[in-house]
This record gives sequence, structure tokens and C-alpha cells, in this order.
Amino acid sequence: MSTLFHTMPEGGQAAQSAGELAERIAALRAEPSEANARELAALTERLRRLVPPANTPLSPLLAAARLAVPFDFSVPPSHRASGGQWVTAAKRAFVLGLRPLHVELLKPQAAFNQRVLRVLERLEARRDQGTREDLTDWVRGQLDAQGAGEAAPAGAASGFGGGSSPEVAQTREGAQGFGGGSAAAAPAPHGTLNFVDVGAAGGPRERRTPRGFAPVDLAWKLAWRAWRRAMGPVLEPLLERQAEWNAQMRETLLSVASAPGAGTPDPLDATHRVARLVALASPLARPGLPRGVRASAPLWREVLRRQSRFNGEAVVALAAILGVRTPPPPVPALEDFHHWCTLRESGDIHAAREAVARLPRRPRLSLLVATAGACPAHLRECLASVEAQVYPEWELVLVGPEDGPALPEPWGSSRRQPRIRRVTLSGPTDFARALRVGLQAASGDFVGVLGAEDTLAPHALAEVARALGADPGLDVVYGDEDRLDTRGRRTAPFFKPDWSPDLLRSVDYLGRGVMARRALVESVGGFREGFPGAEEYDLFLRLSEASERIGHVPHLLYHRRLGAVGQVSQEGRRALAEHLARRGEDAEVTVPGPGRYRVRYAVRGTPKVSIIVPFKDRPDLLKTLTDTLLERTTYPHFELVLVSNNSVRPETFALLDTLTDARVVKRTWDFPFNYPAINNWAAGQATGELLLFLNNDMEVVDPGWLTELVSQAQRPEVGAVGAKLLFPEGTVQHAGIVVGMTGMAGHPFWRLPDGPIATPFGHTEWVRNWLSVTSACVMIRRPLFDALGGFDERFLLCGSDVDLGLRLHARGLRVVCTPFARVVHHESASRRTDAIPEPDYWRSFTSYRPWLLKGDPYYNPNLTLLSGDCDLRRHPEDGEALAVRTLAHEVPSARRPPA
Repeated sequence: MSTLFHTMPEGGQAAQSAGELAERIAALRAEPSEANARELAALTERLRRLVPPANTPLSPLLAAARLAVPFDFSVPPSHRASGGQWVTAAKRAFVLGLRPLHVELLKPQAAFNQRVLRVLERLEARRDQGTREDLTDWVRGQLDAQGAGEAAPAGAASGFGGGSSPEVAQTREGAQGFGGGSAAAAPAPHGTLNFVDVGAAGGPRERRTPRGFAPVDLAWKLAWRAWRRAMGPVLEPLLERQAEWNAQMRETLLSVASAPGAGTPDPLDATHRVARLVALASPLARPGLPRGVRASAPLWREVLRRQSRFNGEAVVALAAILGVRTPPPPVPALEDFHHWCTLRESGDIHAAREAVARLPRRPRLSLLVATAGACPAHLRECLASVEAQVYPEWELVLVGPEDGPALPEPWGSSRRQPRIRRVTLSGPTDFARALRVGLQAASGDFVGVLGAEDTLAPHALAEVARALGADPGLDVVYGDEDRLDTRGRRTAPFFKPDWSPDLLRSVDYLGRGVMARRALVESVGGFREGFPGAEEYDLFLRLSEASERIGHVPHLLYHRRLGAVGQVSQEGRRALAEHLARRGEDAEVTVPGPGRYRVRYAVRGTPKVSIIVPFKDRPDLLKTLTDTLLERTTYPHFELVLVSNNSVRPETFALLDTLTDARVVKRTWDFPFNYPAINNWAAGQATGELLLFLNNDMEVVDPGWLTELVSQAQRPEVGAVGAKLLFPEGTVQHAGIVVGMTGMAGHPFWRLPDGPIATPFGHTEWVRNWLSVTSACVMIRRPLFDALGGFDERFLLCGSDVDLGLRLHARGLRVVCTPFARVVHHESASRRTDAIPEPDYWRSFTSYRPWLLKGDPYYNPNLTLLSGDCDLRRHPEDGEALAVRTLAHEVPSARRPPA
């Protein structure tokens, strides 16, 4: 059993009432009738009005629309640990103090942004309607249009306005003007500026000068001209990159505007164009900026922050229209980690202190510290962090050699501290022996190991006590951790999932910050000798055999100075092998690479696998799948069940005629498309003991992929197993599913590089447990699939796979994703909410809601739900709030204006 202890984020109560309303709407939609039509319409409208649109909408086009006005300035606080307030003050003085000048500078760009949006919307509509209309003249007219009163951007090819005529030769005056230089276009005085704004519906509106007020003030006009001339040498190199982006976007939009197939970019050309736009999206990323310009770049970065974001979202929207992928996103940099901690932890400490005062019972918590070889300064910090605990019922057992140095002051022999006990060792002082002696001396209800040079957060023990108070039956409690660098600064956080037994067999993810019931530790034999460097890992494995009452506190409670999560050793491999032997599991343990173990479970017999592949035409994809699967798969006993759903192309049937391999079974299901129904019907036709549901756009690259899936699916505690799916460029498409991510459910690590990368949630090279995996590649035992009733056919396309995983989890079965079965997925990386049938959203909400409310146990509430990059969470919304917002504003029917 795994328990998650954390407070509901801000806005949870509002989201809860909206969630109840959404659930009522889902129930009405599930049983449509004339009698409830009026109530359904009223409740839907009420939901739209109750739930505000997202500040960061899921649709790139909507996001770009809300960023189209680049001078809606907002300077976030600096993340610097020292002097951050002064940095923030300087930036705000520059951005807000000179706001009228910045507005005038950016007005032409704002107008160009609006024109780009109109073009993208029209091109998206053409794509959705499937028409072949040539829009070249219309797009050119839009991009080259000049609204009334809008200054013509001189030197558009390198001036900031961009877009009206990239071929115009740049003049020095134009380069310095960036917003036009005509007297007719002179700016209005401060407080009366005319500029394009964004209304509530995302469309442009103009703020006008009150009637009768003089629009031009001579002093202001002179100041503006003087400022732009003086800043010309700085502005020209700063803004040149944005002008390049404008010209590149204009050229690309014109090429896309041609009738599909008649001059539009082919996929390779489109990919290159999108990559070029992404490279230009940050105006300040130009290499070779002059030294003086680089010095002021942090200030200008704040001025151009919204424009950079607009550029990025507009390119994503363009890529979706073209059906290509943008370059992979970067791995989270965590530059503001210190600031992120500062914003949260003072409140966490205060809440923990208050919670401790209300605890009816306070268990004693013993910490074991082996002091041999510790740096005195670091040991002093360690001891100070224990004495700073807001939880008072603790005991510190220090174990060191009898001839070792005295404790650092003020913990020397002259000071008596009843909660600190020092035990000396004669003879060998290895780590395992020190921990055994410390365990014998400890008197606490729970014990844990504290590194002699590590530190605890002030509320670490209080959070453990709170967890035990909420669930007194817990036997083990662990928290999250980060690292201390050589200067003592916190870095490299690792946010852990709730209890994940398969992850523990890949890596010692529990690490430090673990407290275990002392009686249970003693009953399993305590700390054993013979596992140097893996003593705690060996103990955790034995504890997991005795109890699965393991709780997780999702707070950074432990700050580790030496070592890191993900270290492996031959001693750890041996501890894991002995663990599997004690459990009677036939398996081999290897170390395939840094930071991970691999457990190869033996396949019992050669069970037949039925690989079920629904498809409609696309013979190119089907040929890639069948060729690679039949030629490369080494597992010997399978059938490939190809199920045609309303295929019509002669090339499809010609390809099927060539598939004469005896392992290929051809079936036809010519009914209206329903993904769960097709798979359920095909499962009934299949003859295998194991069922593998597989998309038709797959390419087999790993010969042992099917063997790995079979070995995992045969384990009685496993309900379903999925593979790691990669995009053709080698980035991650699927390594598990998180309920609540990106609106309903999403893929963590999405489009991040494959391999042992560093994110706050680890990487995809570990076998993990999840609530669900994608049905694009999932294996399940036939008797179990039949007992569940197969996929829920109330879904049409999306959501039935997550629903299946949730039903398996409710039965106490694990869902596993293994990185040792890799398949390439030739799927578009562009997310389109309108490509998913709307009923699937509402049915998904009903199915997922319990987990949307309490959070996905195999993720971490400190990590973002807005994207799949596993970055730090900086938003207050929980999974339900995001899902309700999707229902209210993102589904196709929500895109009409409110009544």
C-alpha cells in the first residue's frame, strides 16, 4: 500500500465544485435525450462561465493569441539566491519605467503578430475541413496589410516590424527606428498611446485616445526620436534576429498557403523550415552580440519575454498545420530551483509545526550517523540540521571509532544533550558495522540513516510524524531529496513516485530520507555485512518482502552531499539477485549501464502471443510494421492479426496479398470506427494466451522486444506491460502515462532525449510502475483481459487504455513499462484536441476523476502537469482543475462564443 501526503493546491475547492458540475454534464451526455437537452445546455454554459480560460492554454494557437501583444510587460522575481531583489528591482525599473518607449518600439511587431494569427487560424481551418483551396493571395494580402494609422516598418528585412516587404533595402534610419520614422506616425504622449490589445475572446481591440485630447505632444515626440536614435546601436543587433523570424515566418506561411500538393512544403522541407523558426524564436539568442549589448541583454530579455513566447507558440501551431514536429524541447534547466524552494518551504515548515502540535501521538524517531571520516565542518552542519527540527521527539545516535576526533563544538564532551547519544567502536569501523551497533543502541519507534555530511530540512521529521499520524499502520516512510554542491548550495532535486516496487528493482530510488519501523528492521535482520556501499539498498529490498505498507512524503526532506540516486554496484546487483531468489522468482540481474539494474525474468514455456493490429489503409505504415516485425522479432511463437477497418485503397489490398507468412492472420471489421470495439472483436478472433495490442504505425528495432514483454506479462502481480516508444528522431514518445497531465492524461518525458538524462523525475531507462500505459503497445494475459470485459466500448478513440489500467490497478495489479522493449512510433508529435472525439473527453473525465482529485501516485505533485518534461511545478491547478478547464474551453464544442 502506498500513501500520498500533501495538501491540495490553491484553487482546489473551486475546481471541486466545477468538477461535480462536469461530472453531471458527463452523465447527461452519456444518455442523451430531448428531455435533458435543455438542462445539458444550461449546465455546459454554466461550466464555461464558472471556469476561467487557462493562462497557459493547451492549444498553441490559443497560447499565441494571448501572447500576441508583446508589451503587456510582467517581470518575474529573480531566482538568484543572493541579491535577487536588487536584480528584480533593476529589471522592473528598466521595463516599467521606460514602458512608453518600449510600447512604441513594439507596436509594429504587435500588428504583425495579429496578422500571423489570422493566417494561422485560416490555414488550420483549411486543414480541418480538408479543402484544397489556394490561399496564397489572401495570405499575402493579410501579411502585407497595413492598418489605418499603423506605421510602415522601415527596413522590414532587418527592422523589428518585419513582414510588409522583406526585400526592402535597410536604411540606417530604418534600422534605428524599428517602428517607422514618419511624422504622421509619431507616438502619443505617455498615457494616451494607441496600441493593439487583446480582448477577452483573444481578438484585437484598439485602445483609443479620448475624443478631444491632443494625440501628439511635442516634447514626447522629441524624446522618442532622441531615444531611438541614441539606442540605435543597441537595438539594431538586438532586434535583427526577430526581423529574421518575421521574414522566415512570412515566407513559410506563403508557401503553406498554396493548394495542398501544389507547391506546399514536403515533410522534409517543412521540418527544416520549422526548425529554422524555432532557432530564431528567441530574439536575444543571436551569436556574436557586441559586448555592450550583451551587458544589457538581461534587461532587454524582459522587454522581449512575451514576444519570444509568442514566436515559440506560433511555430508549434504552424508545425501542427504542416503535420511535422518541432525540434525536441530542452531538458529542464532548473535555473530557478532556489527561488522555487524559497516560495514553498517557509509555508511548509509553518504548516508542519502547526500539525505537530495537533498530533495525538508522537513516535520517537531515531537517526543513525556513522561519523568515521566525516569532515568536521560538514558534520557540524549535519548536527545543526537535526537540532533545528520542528519535531521534538527525535534521537540522534552517533557511531564512530573510539580513537576518533571529538565532536565539533558545540557538541563536544562538555555539552550534554539528552537526545544525542555517542557510541564508540573498537576495531573495524565499516559502515555496516556502525549501523548495526547504532541500531542496537537506538530506542526510537522508527529508525533511519543520516549521512554524517548530509543535512535534513527543518520539517523533515515532522513530515514523517504527520504521515504516521495519518496512517499509523505504515512501516516505512520516505521523502524526496536533493544534492548539496561543493559550496553547500542545493541542486539536482529528485522527486520520487509513491511506492513503486519495479522501480526499486531498477535503482535504489528510495535513497536517503527513509524511516522504517525499528521492530520490522530488526525482524528482517537489520543491516547485513557483505554489501559495502549497498547496505541500505539490501535492507530496503528485505523490508519490501516483509511489508508493502510504504508511505511517501512528497517534500524535499533530505539534502545529500555525497553520492546520488542512481548509483549501482556489484554488491547492489547481488543484493537484488538474493531478493529475487528469496521470493522464488526465476530471474537474472545485470548492470546494463550506469545508474540502473536490469532484471531479466525467465519466460515460462513459449506461450503464444496474438499481436492485434487494427488499420485503415496507410499501406506505407503497414508495410514498415510487417516487414520489421516479421524479420526482426526473435520470439518464436506469435500470430500477427491484421484487422482492416473500412480500408478502400487498392495499394492496401495489394500489400495484404503479398503477406503470405503463416504467422499473419487477416481479418476485416467494416463497421464505423471504434477503437475499443475493433480490438475487443479481434481479441475474440485471436488464439494466443497473451494479447498484444499494437498500432499500425510502429517499427520494430529491438529483436528482443517481444521476449521482454512476455517475460513481464507472465508475472502474476503484473496486469499489463507497455514498451518504451520512440519517435523516429530518437526522442521519447511514451514511457508511461500520468493521469492529470496536460488536461486529462499525458506522457511524462515526452520528446525528451532517450537515455539516462537528468530531470527532477529521473529518466526513462528504469522499469517503472504506472497507473496505465498506452494501448499503442500493451500486452495483457487473455484470461485477465476477458475477466475485465476488454476495453470499454463507450470510448471511441482515446481513453480506453487509461481506463483499462485504472481497472487493473483497482484489482491490486501492477502496470509496468519497460525500457528494454523499444519500438519506434511514427506518430505525429503535434497534439490536436479537435482530433479526439468529444465524447472521449467526457467519458475520460468520469473514469479518471478519482485520480484527478488525489493525484497520480506514480508521479510527484511537485512536478508540472502542464507539460511532459517533468519540470518543477509552478502552477496551482491540480489534475481535476486542468481537466475541467479542458472540458470548458478546449473541446470542439467549447470553441464557439458563449451564449
